[in-house]
Amino acid sequence: MMVFMSESARDTTAPRRVNWRRVLLFYGMALGWVIVVALALQLAGQGSFMTGAMSQLAVMVIAVFYMPAPLVSALIVDRLDGRRPLITTTFAGFGRKLPKLLLAGTVFLLVTLVAMLALSWLLGSLLGVPGVGRLIADDAGLVANIETVMGAPADSAPLALPGVWVLLGLVMVASIVAGFTTNGLFAFGEEYGWRGWLADELRPLGAVRANLLTGVMWGLWHTPLILQGFNFYPYNYVGPVFMVLLCIPFSFLLWRVRDLTGSLLAPAVLHGIFNAFIGIFVVALVDRNPLVGAPVGVVGAAAVAIVAMLFWLIPARTA
Repeated sequence: MMVFMSESARDTTAPRRVNWRRVLLFYGMALGWVIVVALALQLAGQGSFMTGAMSQLAVMVIAVFYMPAPLVSALIVDRLDGRRPLITTTFAGFGRKLPKLLLAGTVFLLVTLVAMLALSWLLGSLLGVPGVGRLIADDAGLVANIETVMGAPADSAPLALPGVWVLLGLVMVASIVAGFTTNGLFAFGEEYGWRGWLADELRPLGAVRANLLTGVMWGLWHTPLILQGFNFYPYNYVGPVFMVLLCIPFSFLLWRVRDLTGSLLAPAVLHGIFNAFIGIFVVALVDRNPLVGAPVGVVGAAAVAIVAMLFWLIPARTA
């Protein structure tokens, strides 16, 4: 018999009810810290946020100070309660689980890319749904759009880029590498908190309610950056709502991949891969509304929901 069970569910010491004091303390610290980081960016004059772009300094600040907030908050709560932190066992058996992580990351990348490209083509290019955007399929159009996004001067020499399909292949390879290195490392700060510590705390609610709540909390956690133009510029004030719409199915997906692989590193890898490849849609789609089109608009959320459902169809075996 195949049963859905994670490493924490196998732990006989797993809580039978949610300790809401711990959850609120964790979330208060995680959200409070990122508000401070966002305010610091604003006071430092990172005006590039208000144009929908990020400076290199802002990128580094987000990676080093923003993304680890859930990890640090979880460790502090466990320290205050005298509990053994999850991180003490997170990296156990990494070599044995590496093939599963590689397989999960590759399948996730391929299926998510196909889902986003297919929905973008069907709804945008074929049906002309407003805001979805139109996919660029020719090399000249892609180069022209990249130059437009980069703000290249009209009289500058044209960019020398490989063909559309070659570029897509390079992006996929680079995304896998990034997911297992830098991107995955920084994403671990988030995933330790959301799919690790918080998932275990909310597990008594059941997978559905736990992921609905986690998706809302995780999505709203991005609000300080979104209000500065991150991801949804110029729709900064409604952006957090659409971020929640993306984070709910994404939470179901990452929760499930942790259970399938038996490793908390799996959500970090997938999260890192996602962050690496989504930039391709900024240059591969024209007339895209960030609230609607891929990768983080409604189309992106729908694609992630499809991928999440596919992963949930894979049965998890007990150890």
